[in-house]
Amino acid sequence: MSKVITDHKKIGQIQDLFLISQEVGSGFPIFTPKGFVLRREVENYITSEKEKRGYTFVWTPHVAKSDLYKKSGHWQKYDAMFPPIKLDDEEYVLKPMNCPHHFQIYLNRPRSYRELPMRIAENGTCYRYEKSGEVNGLLRVRGVTIDDTHTFVRHNQIANEIDGVLDLVKAIFETFGFKEYRAQVSIRDPKTPEKYLGDEKNWKEAENSLVSASKKHKINYKVVEGEAAFYGPKIDFMVKDSLNREWQLATCQLDYNQPENFDMNYINEDGEKERPAVLHIAILGSVERFLGILIEHYAGSFPVWLAPIQVKVLPITDKNLKYSQAVVSSLSAVGIRCEVDERNETLQAKIRDAQLQKIPYMLIVGDKEEKEKTVSERGRSGKDYGAQHIEEFIKNIKKEIETKSLD
Repeated sequence: MSKVITDHKKIGQIQDLFLISQEVGSGFPIFTPKGFVLRREVENYITSEKEKRGYTFVWTPHVAKSDLYKKSGHWQKYDAMFPPIKLDDEEYVLKPMNCPHHFQIYLNRPRSYRELPMRIAENGTCYRYEKSGEVNGLLRVRGVTIDDTHTFVRHNQIANEIDGVLDLVKAIFETFGFKEYRAQVSIRDPKTPEKYLGDEKNWKEAENSLVSASKKHKINYKVVEGEAAFYGPKIDFMVKDSLNREWQLATCQLDYNQPENFDMNYINEDGEKERPAVLHIAILGSVERFLGILIEHYAGSFPVWLAPIQVKVLPITDKNLKYSQAVVSSLSAVGIRCEVDERNETLQAKIRDAQLQKIPYMLIVGDKEEKEKTVSERGRSGKDYGAQHIEEFIKNIKKEIETKSLD
């Protein structure tokens, strides 16, 4: 029995999902048509789940004046920014984070307490100067797309909002089949207070809020000193994949300091100004890194709803091509991703290649199937499901896709 390939770079090459072009540069992966489908399905899913929970999506540009990041503190504290660009006697930078852009939306007009919590989301690409020796396929890139959300909350809303975030984390992990996870609560290093923005009282309040949320949800957690962001503490969620490796995925950072830096306010019930807090939330983290983890987690055998090609139609001879194309038309008409193997190869060679590509289903079409208007269904594991009418197959696969079945 051949060894299962789990390296996402090798699987990406075999299944034609993405490539790294040295003419484009290390750390900037290019997604091919099949890889784009995988990426799109993941992004559409996370977008849909957030929208159900009241997040509103925005789009922000990839650059900003360097002054924006001086105001946020990234310029002084974050060491992975790309060098600045001079344009029209002003200095611009590629954005390393989405948050300062999202703050501009909050600050665009006066806010009332009735608008909070205000949840802003974006699958936004940022640029980080990772060292060349650390760049690795999709797992460590320089163009990083973050499923970012920034929630502006009153201080008395923080606990409920974190509850909602933890529920979302749990739902997402279960859908992708990550069954084991734990939390790490990252706090300041008390020995180096100069590394962090803000006062002692706010830091203690923020750190205690995250620990309390972990306890309430009965999540296995540990507290780690020195791993907080410079503007606030955070919860990171570590998941175990099918190879029993642990990865850091979701994060929720509680920030009292950026509202101070950007002078954010809202008007309370008494007509007075109050300062909100900000939750910085990413469920997948980097989309690129998550896809790399996912490819290895499934070893390329994606659930049907994620598979770039869900069905491969295999005509036994060229005489069956016309009927095979009619089958593909029926599948495509209801949104099933499929294609015909039109090569002049033996049926066994076509099956072997479809299995190498980890196509979930193969539909074999010969004279008998064409005459009876059926297809012979075979799974990528080699299981033969026998002949059935195309309408029955469509009904079954659509159910698998709609329920996001892992089987």
